[in-house]
Amino acid sequence: MFSVTNSTGKNLALKCLFPDLITTERRKRFKNEVGFCSRQSHRNIIQIVDCGLVTWGGKKTPFYVMPFFPMTLRGLMNKGIPHSRVLLLFSQMLDGIEAAHLLEIIHRDVKPENFLYEPDRELLLVADFGIAHFREDMLATAVATKATAKMANLGYSAPEQRTKGAPVDHRSDIYALGLILNEMFTGLVPHGAGYKTIASVAPDYAYLDPLVERMIQQSSEARPLKLEEVKKDLIGRQNAFVVQQQLDLKKREVVPTSIPQQVVPVKLMGADWNQDTLIFKLDRVPEAGWVQRFRDPRGGYSSIRGAEPHTFQFNGNQAIVRADERVVQQIVNNFKIYLDMATRGYQEDLDVQAAEQELKRRQKLKQEVAEVEKRKRILENLKV
Repeated sequence: MFSVTNSTGKNLALKCLFPDLITTERRKRFKNEVGFCSRQSHRNIIQIVDCGLVTWGGKKTPFYVMPFFPMTLRGLMNKGIPHSRVLLLFSQMLDGIEAAHLLEIIHRDVKPENFLYEPDRELLLVADFGIAHFREDMLATAVATKATAKMANLGYSAPEQRTKGAPVDHRSDIYALGLILNEMFTGLVPHGAGYKTIASVAPDYAYLDPLVERMIQQSSEARPLKLEEVKKDLIGRQNAFVVQQQLDLKKREVVPTSIPQQVVPVKLMGADWNQDTLIFKLDRVPEAGWVQRFRDPRGGYSSIRGAEPHTFQFNGNQAIVRADERVVQQIVNNFKIYLDMATRGYQEDLDVQAAEQELKRRQKLKQEVAEVEKRKRILENLKV
């Protein structure tokens, strides 16, 4: 990785393959990484801004350019992370890796060095997808990382990654994240029994120890099936900064489930008047909620008697209202204002609904966590 500047003097980072170490497979893996990081837009995954070929030592080698980050998670951990900030950072790591998983991509090399840190925004991004296992339709080349290939670093690799021929899936990333979560508190990577627990250094976060224990189980079958399960546990314990994500299949983008639908403004395309009836042609058929907000707007507005917002009838992409020829233009002018008011009002309604749904989800998860802990206490004290 090299530090470079563009024509405006902005600092960037450049990554390329060493010419003497290039193989056909490494070149293809590099191309796959460029393809994925160039297309995705998640805030916690590195974004490539440029790529191409550069001549180095008389040989052409591929490169890509990305934003420059002054520090990795490793450097941040070496400085020491306050216990109160660990989960804020860890939630971003979960978001980045989960976003890849939702796109059916296994990172396979999750370690502190592969999370880049921006201090100004306290932002963590996952980088280095060079040995990731991509789903077939995201491959830029004909070569993919075999699920059984042993390519991860040993310090954070799951047991199945160290076993010849063993299948490797997204739970290997979950294993590595569990190791890192424990290390962010204790400074040590847990291996084997008797490792240093979070409770021993941060009693207020003792509830994380059972979660870490699940994430770093030797058998992948015993770990959480998805990172969604890890998030649900944290959300249920009132970690407000943890968000749930989903894949928008229409756009193939990962979005937080708490983000409300963005209302597309309804535009006026034309108007006709016939026999005291004014007919407006719209650019699309508005949603039922939009129509409801049109007829019941918020805030002050002007109207013509008999052509108030609640008198308009909607039929497909048409809006119809009675209109005397003497006030047709004024009604048209008012209608354009009503369009904007309806869009703003409907967006506000969706925002409120999303916030209420998010609150209900969190309350439900909190109750579920409490029930699990209650059952555990009872069973521990139960004598048969």
